[in-house]
Amino acid sequence: MRIPWRRLIWFFVAAIPVAVIVGLIWGATRDLSRYQARLTEQVRKATGRELAARVPLAVKISRYPAMVAEGVTLSNAPWGSRPELARVRKMTLFLDPIALLLGEIKIGRVVLDGADIVVERNDIGDTNLDMLPPPDGSGPHASENRSLRLRAPPAFPWIGVIEVLDSTLTIVEGAGRPPVVLEVANATLRSSASNQPLQIEGRFGAPLASSLTLTGSAGSFDGWMRGLPGNIDVQGGFGEGKIAIKGSVGVKGTSVQITSEGPDIGVFGPYIHLPVPQGGPYALSAKAATLRSTFKVDVTTLKVGSSELVGEALFRTDRKGTPTVTVNADVTRLDVSELRAPPTTTPPGGPPAQPRLLPALPFSANWLGRSTMSVTVRLGEVVGLGSKMQNGSVTLASSEQRFSFRAAATVGGGSAGFDLVYDAAGRIGQATLTASANRVSLGELSNLLGFNLGLRDAFGDIDLRLRGGGRNSRDALNSANGSVDIAVTKGLWPRDLLASWPAETQRLLGGTDSGVPFNCIAGRFDVSGGIASLRRLVVDTPRTTMVGGGYMHLRTEGFEFILAPEAHDGQNAALASPLRLKGGSGQSTSAALEPNLARLIVGAGVVPSLAAQIRQAARQTGVNPCAVVAPRVDGLRPGLRAQLPTPAADQRQRPGRPKTPPKKPRSRGQSR
Repeated sequence: MRIPWRRLIWFFVAAIPVAVIVGLIWGATRDLSRYQARLTEQVRKATGRELAARVPLAVKISRYPAMVAEGVTLSNAPWGSRPELARVRKMTLFLDPIALLLGEIKIGRVVLDGADIVVERNDIGDTNLDMLPPPDGSGPHASENRSLRLRAPPAFPWIGVIEVLDSTLTIVEGAGRPPVVLEVANATLRSSASNQPLQIEGRFGAPLASSLTLTGSAGSFDGWMRGLPGNIDVQGGFGEGKIAIKGSVGVKGTSVQITSEGPDIGVFGPYIHLPVPQGGPYALSAKAATLRSTFKVDVTTLKVGSSELVGEALFRTDRKGTPTVTVNADVTRLDVSELRAPPTTTPPGGPPAQPRLLPALPFSANWLGRSTMSVTVRLGEVVGLGSKMQNGSVTLASSEQRFSFRAAATVGGGSAGFDLVYDAAGRIGQATLTASANRVSLGELSNLLGFNLGLRDAFGDIDLRLRGGGRNSRDALNSANGSVDIAVTKGLWPRDLLASWPAETQRLLGGTDSGVPFNCIAGRFDVSGGIASLRRLVVDTPRTTMVGGGYMHLRTEGFEFILAPEAHDGQNAALASPLRLKGGSGQSTSAALEPNLARLIVGAGVVPSLAAQIRQAARQTGVNPCAVVAPRVDGLRPGLRAQLPTPAADQRQRPGRPKTPPKKPRSRGQSR
């Protein structure tokens, strides 16, 4: 008998679309509430968590049939920071057409759109990813209440392809540590089984940071759930550069090698929560490993432009359970001119922050008692500041009750040192600040401190000793006591800093459009209760010598000074009139002449010449003439101290201390 193959082929060709249409209509008309209840029960039996959906399952008829659920949530651990471990805006479960034709509903691919997942750890080290089936007998059905024993987890059907779109993963490691937020623009996870290698391909990134485009294998799904991913081998793009991560995270420990290169090292800042400067090109090679109870990060190579660095960081927990961090770094060469400060973001709609001479830097009081930190950085050579800086060192140490920060270096032909110690004993603690500079360029010092002194070409000696209470630098300075001695050698005042001074004083000082020259400056601030009083100030220029004083409020950064000039020749004597200056950080400086102060400053009888005193002191070798004359100001101008300005009483009111309210007068009929 001859078989009509051609008719059979045409029959099957026509039957397949009809069968697909019939299958889709059959799936669309089925009641999925029963299937959804079975899926929810299966998840509860496998994980002990509750799966819920705001919008019930529905079948979507398209080229690829799928079930769609909206507002899906998975419950969190009882101790979690929020009720849901995961929130998914829309979940699409694509159905297997072959299984659908056979009357079964089998999921071949899942798409999670708008997922918000939080992974956190409690104080005893448990993670909310630890999911156990509920005890046998605790189920909602009476037939299951046989005994309270753990049942074997049911075999949950594995889904080979999972796609994630427009989602966020937040990892919280505990109190005191900033959460790690990872934004997933799009990612595809593929694996034949939960214990098989997980192939990953996607684009990730931290908020407001350069994105990571990674492809490769990243452990297994079961490994990530247990905190032991396994072998990792991914590579791809990082910003405008590239990155590769290779190694393993398993039972025996962690060993991961990271290599990266690109045009700007600043891309790492948002990922490590540090203000990493911008600059490049860079090349990085680092290794992360666990040694017994210690986690070690070893930076074997880091080159940024012409700068080079190597270092290591160790993280461990001591016997008392206190985290301990030790960081050591050796900077062979650092070129500051190739680096730029990281960009700062201003809150939308908010006014720009006013520049402050003394920023309110908080002391790390939140570290005290929680962690022990030791950071040591050695600087071989620092260039790009004008004069070369050599043999520098920076040390930071934080223990249970003490925080200290020290820095020292050789700058050009001089040296500078800085020492800040914070003792947390007492209600607010005590901060002690000691700093010294010997023949250091004030222009380079301005670059290091981040504010402009205006004296770019001058060299100075500084001796600072302050002590005050408070949790940050501004509070400590507001109550500080101590002294500040300043002596500056020959330099140039920028003309724009003197623009508000009276015309007579500007003609007396002379100079050109580029600036006003001076021979020396010296003064001493006596600090008490946050008020820096300048009692003896001497300024010598080629055409005049000025003495004066005043105050500067360390909290408001407002100041007021008076200057009494003496002309070096008779033709400028009429221009030498006392001057009063007022201003502060973030506000303009006002200047006005006060001729009436001249007769109040000088004493009776013969008036000693300030210029003669400066010339006599200049004959001594290796001394600053202004520093020699400054202690003699009270004798040379005996009326000066009485005329120096002092802050008003309300300015001495400490912040946060309520003022005493005025007493209400008693009425005539009120009893005494």
